[in-house]
Amino acid sequence: MLVKFKTKNRCRLCKHHILKKVLDLPKTVPGEQLKKRKNDKNVNLIPIDHYMCSKCKHVQLIHVPYFKKLWGKEYTYKPSDNPKLIKHFSDTVSFFKNNFEKKINFAFEIGSNDGIFLKQIKREFNSRVLGIDPSDEPVALAKKNNIPTIKNFFNYSMSKKIKKKYGSPDLIIANNVFAHMDDMHSIVRGIDYLLKENGYFIFEASYLLDVVNKHLIGTMIHEHVSIHSIYSLKPFLSLYNLQIIGLKHVDKIQGGAIVGIAVKSKKIIQSNVVKKFINKEKENNLTTIKGMQRFNNIFHLRINKFKNQINRKYSKNSIVGYGAARSAPLIIDLFDLRNKIEYIIDDNPRKINKFLSIGNIPIYNFKNKRNNLNNKLIFILGWAQTERIVLFLKKNKIKANIATIFPKFQIIKIS
Repeated sequence: MLVKFKTKNRCRLCKHHILKKVLDLPKTVPGEQLKKRKNDKNVNLIPIDHYMCSKCKHVQLIHVPYFKKLWGKEYTYKPSDNPKLIKHFSDTVSFFKNNFEKKINFAFEIGSNDGIFLKQIKREFNSRVLGIDPSDEPVALAKKNNIPTIKNFFNYSMSKKIKKKYGSPDLIIANNVFAHMDDMHSIVRGIDYLLKENGYFIFEASYLLDVVNKHLIGTMIHEHVSIHSIYSLKPFLSLYNLQIIGLKHVDKIQGGAIVGIAVKSKKIIQSNVVKKFINKEKENNLTTIKGMQRFNNIFHLRINKFKNQINRKYSKNSIVGYGAARSAPLIIDLFDLRNKIEYIIDDNPRKINKFLSIGNIPIYNFKNKRNNLNNKLIFILGWAQTERIVLFLKKNKIKANIATIFPKFQIIKIS
């Protein structure tokens, strides 16, 4: 399937027209497009280089695929599949309730997926809830679990329809969707329009500081059109009367993220915690183009060093991938593994017996290949599940070496 894309020549946040490339990456597959048959037509590869705005310093993609092809039926990710994420959502709700507001009457979530976060809100506050999400399978599951959900994208136009039909919520949530939003102005304008005065906005986003310091290759996918910093996000949210009053760094979810609490107010609110985050971003050279370009150089030096380490010891058909993640094609090409990985192991029944869209690499379940894994190099492509995969392989007494890119680039020997 060919996916069309557009090139965005203005900053997603401040609309400035000068954007500088700060991270070079190979073109890669947009979305989760596994092939049912080996001889299916190849998908097109789309640029995924990252750029920084020379004015507000926001880091973003400028090559944007047609998004309806990335979600809908092709999107299978559900947070309810991840027990750690469910616990994290519970912690976020507690953080909000204990520090900001103990009574919520109506909560609305943008990108609500299978409704697991709203389920936590409903339980904690006994409030009315409503979600919106464009993906078929997660929305069906949310409705099955009695979480009312609109199957659609959210924007300013949609906010007017929601307000007319359901009223104004006193809490709006956008968990791990800020990275996905191309038209940020329409969406945040919609949040401002829909949210009650003095209402709260909870957001969670992949954090630039973590992406840089931990070399989070796995977060670099076309769905993530932005990597957010508080330096850039604070003034943008203020344009739409959303003042950040609380921040929490989350270290162990998806490699690292920020949870933010904003309140709807026309008055600019100064927060010490916001100043603290911005100062740390400045100290780590995340607010200058030169600083981000320096990261690009370090990033590729580390990748080449690890790639050479693998190439010296392992040849074709001695490497197996583990996890047909959305970022797997980019990881494979960054480490020059396209013609070296024999097959990929995955435990998701929707992916088994299909083929990766690059290199026609077949995907099998663990059971079918268990006896063929000894003495191989198992390269973990499902990077966010590294700890679980290593423990699983040890439990099943697989005698192999494991290559990981998270939490750091390393080869682990198990026996």
